[in-house]
Amino acid sequence: MEKSVWGVQTLFLPLTIYNESRLTNKIALRSELSWGFFWSQNFLNDSPQWGIVPYFCLEPRYYYNFNRRLQKGKRIDGNSGNYISVYNGFQPGFRIKSENIDFNPFIFIVPMYGLRRHIGKHFNFETAIGIGYGLEFETITYANKTYHNTYSSILPNFRLAIGYIF
Repeated sequence: MEKSVWGVQTLFLPLTIYNESRLTNKIALRSELSWGFFWSQNFLNDSPQWGIVPYFCLEPRYYYNFNRRLQKGKRIDGNSGNYISVYNGFQPGFRIKSENIDFNPFIFIVPMYGLRRHIGKHFNFETAIGIGYGLEFETITYANKTYHNTYSSILPNFRLAIGYIF
């Protein structure tokens, strides 16, 4: 396992800058800063809604097949292998947005199963899937009173990304 891997990943969205640091020979901690993009068109009043939302994630990963890949003569550089992880994220509520849409702070935790494969010297391909839990924190001010609501939801997550390793 690599001591530290820095890279960027994207395919559809989000755009992610990440670092993956080795904790043990099979466990790594991935920290990332991602930017998601939202856009929709309201055809009733012809007003587009859009937003760019940054969020932060920590994802401990357990790579379980490095030894088997080495025995078969396959690559493990750049942490190429299959993994099980817990994808934890936080969006603090700040964003760049149009005037007619709101984004609230949220947190999520999603157990994931994924794989990463190294392509050439600096590129990689990664895919992962999982289902977890999310909480959204809404604050509304109405008639000089502030109300706080928390919404919870089941959160499916899917990652399909091409990346560049520095």
